[in-house]
Amino acid sequence: MATLSPARMAAADILSNVRRRNAHARELLRTSAPVARLTPANRALATRLALGSVRASGTIEALLDAHLRGGHLEPRVRDALSISAYELLWLSTPVPVAISQGVELVRRVSPHGTGLANAVLHRVAEEDVPALAHARESVARRDCTSSDIALVAALPSWLADELVVSLGTEEACRMALAAMDAPGAYVAGNARLHDGAEVERLLSAAGLIPRATCLPGCLELSSSAGLASSGLVAAVDVVPADMAAQVVAWLASPAPSTHMLEVGQGRGTKSLLLESCALRRGGLARLSSVDLEAFKVTVSRARMARAGLGDVVTCTAFDGCRLGEQDLPEELVGPFDSVFVDAPCSGTGTLRRHPEIAWALQEGAIRAGSQSLPALQLALIRAASARVCPGGTLAYATCSELREEDERVVLSFLASPEGARFSLVSPRSTAAFAALPSDAQRLVAPMIGPDGMVRTSRAGTEELPLDGHFLTLLVREA
Repeated sequence: MATLSPARMAAADILSNVRRRNAHARELLRTSAPVARLTPANRALATRLALGSVRASGTIEALLDAHLRGGHLEPRVRDALSISAYELLWLSTPVPVAISQGVELVRRVSPHGTGLANAVLHRVAEEDVPALAHARESVARRDCTSSDIALVAALPSWLADELVVSLGTEEACRMALAAMDAPGAYVAGNARLHDGAEVERLLSAAGLIPRATCLPGCLELSSSAGLASSGLVAAVDVVPADMAAQVVAWLASPAPSTHMLEVGQGRGTKSLLLESCALRRGGLARLSSVDLEAFKVTVSRARMARAGLGDVVTCTAFDGCRLGEQDLPEELVGPFDSVFVDAPCSGTGTLRRHPEIAWALQEGAIRAGSQSLPALQLALIRAASARVCPGGTLAYATCSELREEDERVVLSFLASPEGARFSLVSPRSTAAFAALPSDAQRLVAPMIGPDGMVRTSRAGTEELPLDGHFLTLLVREA
């Protein structure tokens, strides 16, 4: 009988709690006492197994069900098999190890289920692993179907189809090949509190081994495992944010001493990035930020105070779709030198970072219709455009890879009465782009399409796995 690894036990328990509590895996991993007691190596493995199993959940369930041929699995047994199936399919664990550990995981929750577990996992190894390898080879050659992309990237078939339409086959294949990799660990230093050298010293003292990148203020960490416990995030000394999100914040950042309206503030991460970018460009801006959800506004207001930005950032609970109306809170009246719409979206550009999205997202959410995300996004940008001063800039951003939420929303806006006063501008022509160091300009330039719209994933590589963010800059006629 094999000795069951503590990392796999912890991962299976996390997966069971995700199912029973409808909770997010990352939050459970962050707050789990058993996970905290693991060695760093075991904690890393438990994290990879738990997040990967959630990310691939729909694909794994379909494969397991095919081998069960209508048989029923106790939920905890399914959790255990899901961990091992993920390990067989997407990690390089030797097959005998993955199967024996899977059998022991099942033995732990159902001693009578080990025979079934052994049989099912052998079928996964003998049938599904070769099928995935074949699909991966086809995707690597760019000689594949959307079904191959769906299998390699562990996506619902409809979402794979949408990504092919939105990105083209070449980009969709590249995304699929990296879809199950761990995301990069990046932070931005809070420029209001610390200069770059101080931020690096703080991170180094916490054992996080920072490395400066070409993007101003952006640091890559060798591991983010100790970031939360370091206290640096709670104190807002640093802001966790993928490099792609930091690129968007830099390109959309307000010029020093100007006044920006931020729509969709959330918990304030983009607010912090925008102000730090403005400061690195020469000085703070004033930021009036709104979000529909009052509890997020409360969190953000406290975060701005800790960050030393309470004097320049206001946080207001308000429906952004009403910004075109006349009766507004004083801080939202404007007009503003710039407006930044960080639109609610599918999050399909951040699947590696938010593993629940892929199988929770409903196809209808991105289809045209009054209750769809594109309808909400268009309503927000149309309303927010009323607050842009003549000659001012309107930025529209999502963390989606889907054309329905990105280019089509922008084009629909430009075709609307409100959009008739605006025109697209390439970030290459802006003061923000000019303020980037030359090596950062070389990073950002490939992200900018011929139409001037930005997709950060265009610059992603195996060595630099970026999240997929979208940005468009529009200028109002003077």
